[in-house]
Amino acid sequence: MAIGLDDIKRLSTGKKVMLFIFLFLLLGYFYWFYLFQPLFDKKVRLSEDLENINRQIAARQVVVRQIEKYKKEIAELEKSLLIILAKLPEQKEIPRLLTSVSEAGRDAGLDFILFEPMAPVPKEFYAEIPVKISVEGKYNDIAVFFDNVAHLPRIVNITDMTIKGGENKGGDNTLTADCSMKIYMFLEKTEETNGQQGTPKK
Repeated sequence: MAIGLDDIKRLSTGKKVMLFIFLFLLLGYFYWFYLFQPLFDKKVRLSEDLENINRQIAARQVVVRQIEKYKKEIAELEKSLLIILAKLPEQKEIPRLLTSVSEAGRDAGLDFILFEPMAPVPKEFYAEIPVKISVEGKYNDIAVFFDNVAHLPRIVNITDMTIKGGENKGGDNTLTADCSMKIYMFLEKTEETNGQQGTPKK
C-alpha cells in the first residue's frame, strides 16, 4: 500500500524522525555505492598511477644525471688523451728525441758510458722504446740530467736507476749512474705494430 504525504503528516514526531533517518541513510547508501565509492576508487587508482609515474621520472632523472656525469668524465678523458697523444712523438721524431736526451746529458757535464736504444715494444696505440743508459759525473750533474729529461716536451720515463761510486778525477769524486729509460712513440693505425720496426739510432 502506498504511503502518501498525508499519512506521513499523521505520524508521530518520533516516527517522523525515524523515517527521516531511514531516508537519510538510504540516500547516503545510494550516494556512496553509486557515486562516491567509484570516484574514491578512481582517485586511489590515479594516486597509485601518479606515484608510479613519479618513481619512473625520478629513476629516469637519476639515469640522465649519470649519463651527464659519464659524458663529462668521457670528455675529460678525451681531453687527457689528446694531451698525452700530443706528447707522444711519431716514429720520425724518435732520432731527434734520442739526440735531445744525449744532449741533455752532455749539457749537464756527464760522460756517456752507454747509450743503447733497444727494439720498440708495441702496445695498443703506442710503442715503448727502452734505452739502456750509463753516465758518469758528479752527483749534482746527474740530478740536473734527470731533471732535464723530465722536462722534455715528450713523455720519457726513467726506471731502474742505480748510482755507484766512480773514479776520483782531478780531486772530484765522480759517480756512475745506470738506468733504463722508456721513450713512448705514437703508432699510426697503418704502421706495423708487430715489433719489427728498426731500432732507432741515437
